[in-house]
Amino acid sequence: MRTTSVGILPRVLILDTGPLWELILYSAVHNLYFKRLEPELRFVRTALEYRRLTQFISSFPRRTTTPHVVAEISRKTRGTERKGHAQIWGIVYEEFRQMRMDEELVKLLSMPRDLVAKMGVVDVSIRDVALRLASTQPLVLSVDSALVSECQKQRVEVRLLSEVISGLNP
Repeated sequence: MRTTSVGILPRVLILDTGPLWELILYSAVHNLYFKRLEPELRFVRTALEYRRLTQFISSFPRRTTTPHVVAEISRKTRGTERKGHAQIWGIVYEEFRQMRMDEELVKLLSMPRDLVAKMGVVDVSIRDVALRLASTQPLVLSVDSALVSECQKQRVEVRLLSEVISGLNP
């Protein structure tokens, strides 16, 4: 894992929707045999990529996300075949338990309106949590280049999921 600009390893991983959804989809496809979801896998397609992602996530002593991300996962789950919803939610609950996932609330009225209009509530909530947790050397994991760019602008350590699963992330 790379160090931050001050040489301290990040201690909190902040997960955006994309990486979490890839974990959920991978489990649904490979553990529940929901083969119809396989074409939706964009990043985590192989066991090696899945292992790299889970090892990266487990390397952090603390993991967090926002309720906005959970709502987006809910929306994505509702877009799948109805009869599998309970099983997909089982995966979500199990992943959150295994990761000891925290959720940090960011209220809409505390978010800059111009950024919400530009990036959306989910991305702004992730950015704001990272800024709030700055003293813990957070690292944001996302698939969203606009969020990555905004985090870099705010000097928040950030990684694209593609970097992590490719093995290019030291």
